Amino acid sequence: MSEQKPENLIRPARYQKRRDAILDGALKIFSERGIESTGLKEIAAHLGLTHPALYHYFRSKEQIVFEAVEKAMLDLIAVLEDSQKGVPAHAPTRLLVLCSAHILYELKESSIIPFVNSLLYGPLRDATTLDEAQKERIQDLQRIVLDAYRKIIAAGQQSGDFIEGSASVAAFGVLGTVSYTVFWYRADGALSAEAVARTVAAQALRSVSRLVEG
Repeated sequence: MSEQKPENLIRPARYQKRRDAILDGALKIFSERGIESTGLKEIAAHLGLTHPALYHYFRSKEQIVFEAVEKAMLDLIAVLEDSQKGVPAHAPTRLLVLCSAHILYELKESSIIPFVNSLLYGPLRDATTLDEAQKERIQDLQRIVLDAYRKIIAAGQQSGDFIEGSASVAAFGVLGTVSYTVFWYRADGALSAEAVARTVAAQALRSVSRLVEG
């Protein structure tokens, strides 16, 4: 006989699962229509919910925008952390694996990542109103992503594998190469997502490697 979970444990799990589904759906709507053209009613209609039902989960569009972007960032961080498990303590290998995992994640989520990246780094940064606590939270998550790259690059500089200089500046450069891939990649192109990830990751690695020095 299977053991039943207490109802007070099942309901919060279902509630959170529903919230996550709403956040994922909302990001796709924002990506398609833009923030200004999308309100709670449009989100509810697209997800097959009534406006009051959506309000049960989220109080405002701004809350949805913030939590949706936060969730996307947390998902990326989890992918980056998982990619390093079992990888040898060899900076070039670790950076190559990290870049590949990052690119593949963004290509897999290509319907939402351009919007998320534009909101974080590009022209949509001022398109929505986040309070100071929300801005600080997003910045903290951005630092975690940057640090994942910066620490590997710093280790590579110390070992002599990478060019000396600011590890932070190098990390920003690598991130720029990695994060731009989703904007030009086409799923119906000649190369698979895996092949593109390998190629761009190798290019990012070369940009910090001593091999590029003249």
